[in-house]
Amino acid sequence: MLELFQQLSDDQTALLGCGAAMLGAMFMLTLSFHANPKNRKSLPEASTNGQQESENLDENRPRRAA
Repeated sequence: MLELFQQLSDDQTALLGCGAAMLGAMFMLTLSFHANPKNRKSLPEASTNGQQESENLDENRPRRAA
């Protein structure tokens, strides 16, 4: 495996490092998304519930007299 890295040019090594960084970032993003308790439900249900919660908040707000 180390022989492979020694044979790569500087540009190829940089591209390989960039690809590894992108994969690491996507892994961390996926991990953080699934670690959030709000996102543990399926995505369509979560968006529907979020919409309903915001509508309920609007209904419960006191309104000012005109």
